[in-house]
Amino acid sequence: MTIGTPPGSKDITVLIVDDDPVVTTALKAQVNRVPGFKVIGVTHTGRAALAAVPRLVPRLVLLDLYLPDLPGLEVAHQLRRPNQPSTDVIVISGRKESGAVRAAMQHGALYYLVKPTRMGTLEQTLTRYAAAVDQFSATEATVDQEEIDRIFRSLHMDQVARPKSISQETEHAVLGALESAGADLSANEVAQSIGISRATARRYLEYLSERGHVEVGLRYGPKGRPQHRYWIRVT
Repeated sequence: MTIGTPPGSKDITVLIVDDDPVVTTALKAQVNRVPGFKVIGVTHTGRAALAAVPRLVPRLVLLDLYLPDLPGLEVAHQLRRPNQPSTDVIVISGRKESGAVRAAMQHGALYYLVKPTRMGTLEQTLTRYAAAVDQFSATEATVDQEEIDRIFRSLHMDQVARPKSISQETEHAVLGALESAGADLSANEVAQSIGISRATARRYLEYLSERGHVEVGLRYGPKGRPQHRYWIRVT
């Protein structure tokens, strides 16, 4: 597991590994639209991927399981070897068998996305990965259990706990604010529109995101800093 970002680095660098050029072209465009991420390479075979990683040293590999020369799981396994640079792996595959998902996790994959992957789903996954990177980078050499739990919640996209004393009225008000806006909003904008604190708005927005009602992504704010934005999930 890599996660942490080297000091001074800006973007999270990504290598895409998929045998379908149409998929890699679309995926590259999607990843590059997510603030804080940059695709630095694309390969179409497992051996090409294993050769590219030491040369490009990506922070993250987006890996398909169907490759023409090596199974994707074998690529993931070889990326864990001591002679390879530290890199993280997220699998993006059309395979839906539970055994494939379990095997991917056993070979070191942090997460598993099923094709076709919607832009909102990919963006949310990358956003949460970036949050885990930030948390590891900001963490001291030793951590307590609370810090460990917080990092793993971000890393594995666990469902957030139901906010204490959650109000159905407030939940509906938050959803109503997003619906009325017809566009993505920040937690602060939601808070101002319905008269609650920013912290409360963000807690409800994250809760609604985990429940599948709201999408979350990063957008650049007026000062050029990325900020979390929320919008109603279209089903």
